[in-house]
Amino acid sequence: MLQILVDEDMPHPTAKLLRSLHIDAIDLRDIGLKGSTDAEVFEYAQAHKMILISRDREFGNMLKYPLGTHCGIIWVNLPYTFVRHQILDAVERFFMEVERDKLKNNLTILEVGRYRIRERS
Repeated sequence: MLQILVDEDMPHPTAKLLRSLHIDAIDLRDIGLKGSTDAEVFEYAQAHKMILISRDREFGNMLKYPLGTHCGIIWVNLPYTFVRHQILDAVERFFMEVERDKLKNNLTILEVGRYRIRERS
Protein backbone atom coordinates (compact mmCIF):
# COMPACT_ATOMS: atom_id res chain seq x y z
CA MET A 1 0.00 0.00 0.00
CA LEU A 2 1.23 3.49 -0.82
CA GLN A 3 2.22 5.73 2.05
CA ILE A 4 1.80 9.42 1.29
CA LEU A 5 2.88 12.47 3.29
CA VAL A 6 0.67 15.45 2.45
CA ASP A 7 2.49 18.79 2.58
CA GLU A 8 0.80 21.72 4.28
CA ASP A 9 0.37 23.61 0.99
CA MET A 10 -2.22 21.02 -0.05
CA PRO A 11 -5.85 21.36 1.06
CA HIS A 12 -6.30 19.87 4.52
CA PRO A 13 -8.90 17.27 3.32
CA THR A 14 -6.33 15.74 0.91
CA ALA A 15 -5.22 13.02 3.35
CA LYS A 16 -8.83 12.05 4.05
CA LEU A 17 -9.53 11.89 0.30
CA LEU A 18 -6.50 9.65 -0.24
CA ARG A 19 -7.52 7.34 2.62
CA SER A 20 -10.96 6.98 0.97
CA LEU A 21 -9.06 5.71 -2.10
CA HIS A 22 -7.29 3.06 0.05
CA ILE A 23 -4.02 4.97 0.31
CA ASP A 24 -2.23 5.33 3.63
CA ALA A 25 -1.94 9.11 3.90
CA ILE A 26 -1.13 11.55 6.67
CA ASP A 27 -1.09 15.32 6.67
CA LEU A 28 2.05 16.79 8.18
CA ARG A 29 -0.12 19.33 10.05
CA ASP A 30 -1.66 16.44 11.97
CA ILE A 31 1.70 15.12 13.19
CA GLY A 32 3.20 18.34 14.51
CA LEU A 33 5.20 19.32 11.42
CA LYS A 34 3.26 22.47 10.49
CA GLY A 35 5.70 25.22 9.57
CA SER A 36 8.59 22.81 8.95
CA THR A 37 11.21 23.64 6.36
CA ASP A 38 11.29 21.81 3.03
CA ALA A 39 14.38 19.96 4.25
CA GLU A 40 12.57 18.77 7.40
CA VAL A 41 9.52 17.67 5.41
CA PHE A 42 11.69 15.82 2.90
CA GLU A 43 13.73 14.18 5.68
CA TYR A 44 10.57 12.99 7.46
CA ALA A 45 9.15 11.51 4.25
CA GLN A 46 12.38 9.63 3.54
CA ALA A 47 12.80 8.40 7.12
CA HIS A 48 9.29 6.93 6.99
CA LYS A 49 9.54 5.71 3.36
CA MET A 50 6.68 7.92 2.23
CA ILE A 51 5.88 9.56 -1.07
CA LEU A 52 5.56 13.32 -0.64
CA ILE A 53 2.71 15.20 -2.33
CA SER A 54 3.17 18.95 -2.48
CA ARG A 55 2.39 22.09 -4.49
CA ASP A 56 5.83 23.46 -3.64
CA ARG A 57 7.73 24.04 -6.90
CA GLU A 58 11.01 23.29 -5.09
CA PHE A 59 10.08 19.60 -4.81
CA GLY A 60 9.79 19.41 -8.60
CA ASN A 61 13.45 20.39 -8.96
CA MET A 62 15.31 17.25 -10.09
CA LEU A 63 18.67 18.90 -9.47
CA LYS A 64 17.85 19.43 -5.81
CA TYR A 65 15.91 16.15 -5.42
CA PRO A 66 17.42 13.75 -7.99
CA LEU A 67 15.67 10.52 -8.86
CA GLY A 68 16.99 7.75 -6.66
CA THR A 69 17.39 9.98 -3.61
CA HIS A 70 13.79 9.80 -2.48
CA CYS A 71 10.85 7.42 -2.08
CA GLY A 72 8.79 9.48 -4.53
CA ILE A 73 7.54 13.01 -5.02
CA ILE A 74 4.24 14.12 -6.51
CA TRP A 75 4.48 17.76 -7.46
CA VAL A 76 0.99 19.19 -7.89
CA ASN A 77 1.66 21.88 -10.50
CA LEU A 78 -1.82 23.36 -10.72
CA PRO A 79 -2.57 27.07 -11.05
CA TYR A 80 -2.48 28.91 -7.73
CA THR A 81 -5.89 30.34 -8.66
CA PHE A 82 -7.38 26.86 -8.17
CA VAL A 83 -9.60 26.61 -5.11
CA ARG A 84 -9.77 23.65 -2.75
CA HIS A 85 -12.40 21.63 -4.60
CA GLN A 86 -10.55 22.01 -7.92
CA ILE A 87 -7.33 20.72 -6.37
CA LEU A 88 -9.08 17.83 -4.65
CA ASP A 89 -10.92 16.90 -7.87
CA ALA A 90 -7.62 16.86 -9.80
CA VAL A 91 -5.92 14.76 -7.12
CA GLU A 92 -8.81 12.29 -7.00
CA ARG A 93 -8.89 11.92 -10.81
CA PHE A 94 -5.13 11.43 -10.85
CA PHE A 95 -5.16 8.65 -8.26
CA MET A 96 -8.06 6.93 -10.04
CA GLU A 97 -6.08 6.86 -13.31
CA VAL A 98 -2.43 6.42 -12.37
CA GLU A 99 -0.67 3.10 -12.05
CA ARG A 100 0.17 3.60 -8.39
CA ASP A 101 3.28 1.41 -8.33
CA LYS A 102 4.93 3.83 -10.76
CA LEU A 103 4.84 6.58 -8.15
CA LYS A 104 7.46 4.94 -5.94
CA ASN A 105 10.96 6.43 -6.24
CA ASN A 106 9.92 8.68 -9.14
CA LEU A 107 8.97 12.30 -9.68
CA THR A 108 5.39 12.72 -10.81
CA ILE A 109 4.17 16.07 -12.07
CA LEU A 110 0.40 16.56 -11.85
CA GLU A 111 -0.91 19.31 -14.13
CA VAL A 112 -4.30 20.38 -15.43
CA GLY A 113 -5.75 17.40 -17.29
CA ARG A 114 -2.55 15.33 -17.34
CA TYR A 115 0.41 13.97 -15.43
CA ARG A 116 3.98 13.01 -16.26
CA ILE A 117 6.15 10.50 -14.45
CA ARG A 118 9.91 10.97 -14.51
CA GLU A 119 11.13 7.45 -13.88
CA ARG A 120 14.38 6.38 -12.36
CA SER A 121 16.36 4.42 -14.95
